Amino acid sequence: MSETKYLFERVKRAAKKAIDAERNGDLKVAFDQFLKAAELLNQLIAIERTKRIRDSYYVKAKEYIVRAKELKLLMDGPKDSGPVTPLPSPPKTQKPDKKDSTPTPPAPKEEKRPPLPPPPKDDLPPPSEDITKNLMRGEDTPPPPPPAKDETSHDEKQTPPPPPPAKPAPKEIDLPTKTTFELLFDEEKYRDCITECAKSVEAELRVRLGLFDEQLTLGMLIDKGINKGLEVLKEFKFVNIIINRIEHENYRPSRADAHKAVDITNRILMS
Repeated sequence: MSETKYLFERVKRAAKKAIDAERNGDLKVAFDQFLKAAELLNQLIAIERTKRIRDSYYVKAKEYIVRAKELKLLMDGPKDSGPVTPLPSPPKTQKPDKKDSTPTPPAPKEEKRPPLPPPPKDDLPPPSEDITKNLMRGEDTPPPPPPAKDETSHDEKQTPPPPPPAKPAPKEIDLPTKTTFELLFDEEKYRDCITECAKSVEAELRVRLGLFDEQLTLGMLIDKGINKGLEVLKEFKFVNIIINRIEHENYRPSRADAHKAVDITNRILMS
């Protein structure tokens, strides 16, 4: 098995684990697996020679990173807890009516008592804990007192432990900002843009369906993909018609044609 196929199989396993974990409510595992799938796709982008397949890998990696960010927000939760509702004030007690209330008797006066004598002063300091333990063990001579802080030698002073090494910052995944057909659309090269869209979808279908026979045309691949459940390919038949007109009628597509082709292509690559 080649390195490309091996990495592609790891991408599919990581993506399946992420989807299953998200369905089961395990957001942490889903977050880790989506990032792992995106990193593996980044490795595929680095070794893949075909530009069309690199673009399909890029779109799928961008989708996984966006989903991982959404799961991160769900795990962290809202930052602000909202305004604190003040507690209600205690109810006011009504004053008793002076006519109905009976006068309270005055409090008895406290008798003055002579003050207690102060406790006798003890000139001897209390024994330290070590001396007490020695006396409990039957030792007559107490241990010498510990030296003062100023009398300790330089060798006895303990040096502070070195600070722990700083954790390396998480490595960010560098991905291109736009696909090739999106760049061609920005440059107003609509004919090349639609042609590149067709090549990207063809490469995606060959990888996804495992059909690498060169005799299979784009129309055949679209029909096989629709039979596999890719309903969005029905819209892509519009692009296939424009490709045939470009090749046989020298048709010049408009900006609207190219914009529609880019939109359908992105949805196919991200489905």
